[in-house]
Amino acid sequence: MTVHAPSRQSVRTALFVAFVVALVCLPFAIFGEEFVLPLLQTRAQQAGALTVLSILLLAADSVAPVPATLVIMYLAAKAGWLAGIIGGTLGMSAGVLAAAWLGRFAVGRLAPKFFPDTELARLRESLQSRLTLTLACLRSVPVLAETSIIVAAAMGIPTTRIFWVTVLPNLIVSTIYSVAADDSFVTAALTFFLTLAVSYAVWRWAPRRRG
Repeated sequence: MTVHAPSRQSVRTALFVAFVVALVCLPFAIFGEEFVLPLLQTRAQQAGALTVLSILLLAADSVAPVPATLVIMYLAAKAGWLAGIIGGTLGMSAGVLAAAWLGRFAVGRLAPKFFPDTELARLRESLQSRLTLTLACLRSVPVLAETSIIVAAAMGIPTTRIFWVTVLPNLIVSTIYSVAADDSFVTAALTFFLTLAVSYAVWRWAPRRRG
């Protein structure tokens, strides 16, 4: 059995993704996430203020150590499941925009140092062809959710496209965690597979917009 060495493109891609993962994990390593719950508790009795605070925290998820599921569950527990769904979806969608901005204007400047132009174009085309499924798969996975958005934007995929293919997955994630009020493995697995199934159905339903 012949074992082939990984191609240069595979190695460069792996290094680039590892760099972005490290970038996303850095705030957690430096600051930890213990501050989030006490901060939410300061507005526990104020539904409106708690919703706004939760949206802001989720919007900062790509650059701050914010446990998104905890924020959504706490919001739903204190302000109601509907607030959890709406606030969670708005906050996660705002977080997508923030991560895409970071990917395009910061990490995107480093992408050419990892890939030549022709290779970057091939990677962009490959990612665009399965963008909906790729981003949907990872919306409920900590760290990789932010990493996938940053990488997609750094590859040159338009922010508006990234935003719209993640709205439905964000809604599903927010709904499940708001209603279940539980972050067990079963809930995480259900969220992952339901998000993927619905996104796949949308992807198949609109073949002309594959992505």
